[in-house]
Amino acid sequence: MFVIPWLPYPLKSGGHQALFNGIYAVRNDLEVHIAYKVENDNDYLNNEKKFLELIPNANLYPLCCNDTYPVWRKIASRVKKAMKSVLGLIDGKVENNKYAMCERWISTISPMQKEWLEHVSNICKKNQFDMIQVEMPWYVSQILTLPRESNIIYVHHELGFVRRELEQKQTILDDYIRACKSFADYAEIGLLNMYNAVVALSPIDKKKLECHGVTAPVYSSFATINLSNNFECRSSDGLQLSFVGPDSHSPNLVGIKWFLNNCWDNLKKGNSSYKLKIIGKWEEKHITELTSKYPDVEFLGYVDDLAEAIQGTVMIVPITIGSGIRMKILEACSTGVPFVSTSVGAEGIPVVSGKHCFLADKPNDFVNCLVRLQDPGLQKGFVLEARKMVEINYSVEALRKNRMNIYNDVLGKSLS
Repeated sequence: MFVIPWLPYPLKSGGHQALFNGIYAVRNDLEVHIAYKVENDNDYLNNEKKFLELIPNANLYPLCCNDTYPVWRKIASRVKKAMKSVLGLIDGKVENNKYAMCERWISTISPMQKEWLEHVSNICKKNQFDMIQVEMPWYVSQILTLPRESNIIYVHHELGFVRRELEQKQTILDDYIRACKSFADYAEIGLLNMYNAVVALSPIDKKKLECHGVTAPVYSSFATINLSNNFECRSSDGLQLSFVGPDSHSPNLVGIKWFLNNCWDNLKKGNSSYKLKIIGKWEEKHITELTSKYPDVEFLGYVDDLAEAIQGTVMIVPITIGSGIRMKILEACSTGVPFVSTSVGAEGIPVVSGKHCFLADKPNDFVNCLVRLQDPGLQKGFVLEARKMVEINYSVEALRKNRMNIYNDVLGKSLS
């Protein structure tokens, strides 16, 4: 059984793609059961139908959030959030409040909501699963209520202790922040050690887990992407930039603000024709804040055809915090879009700066790399090399073999 936050369809974010492809790769090898939360909106039934057309043997166990969270609780939650915004924050911005950051650290390693835990527990009581796979960082505490007679695997999409270390460096420290970080770090490692196995999405993350005290068996895997049939070397003037990712994943918000606040003006001074389109779901307050200050930035929201939306652009990946695999980079490699990334953004992906892309961590270097990518010949060279890299390392069949080897090894250890 896969225990995940949502039905991973449509593929509207990197997280959705990673979850979907992980299930899709092994759909013919396993009896697939999936537990997840869903908002009973107008689109859900249609999305479920399309998902089952792709993975028809899947047994779905949705928990309807609308039934779980009545209207009064939703209103109370919004009022509480608004009060925090008014009373406790610097300039009214949640992301700048270091204590809100600590609260988020603690919440990601805390037990899940009662209704969800009961939902998963009831599914397990009615079935005898050989293996249960838990995914996404804020689900790590799920292990506390899962049946120990099953083999329980955790797929770690983003190492919490790595992200907290990077976030801590960006604020003024005090004893409370240090205590919250240490508590969350120890709790994360302790919870991971309760699993039968932990799966990291890169060899780098595997090594970090082992070096930070994870004694449970750690396996190296990867996220994959369906290679686009629309691949083409479509050269451009290099002045149309794109970014992919929702602001609900805070590294995206932090990264875009870093780029706009530190790179955008210098880029525009060299050529005023630069434009940036941001793809993914963003809150209206962030859209208003950024477009009022940067008029050549456009928010497209969710798009049905991501490959078409980013064609003819240069993708930017200005990620400064977090870990795990950036699906946006694999999407660029798959569809023939050149990109510039920070080293954190590309960590775990075998790209070489100057061969597959440009990597730059300082604002001036990032700007200079984007200027250089106005060269169509350089774009073409990067695109062709990046496509080769992703074909070799990130095919669905390669993921299938990797995951089945892990599952068989975990089962073999439990039977020996």
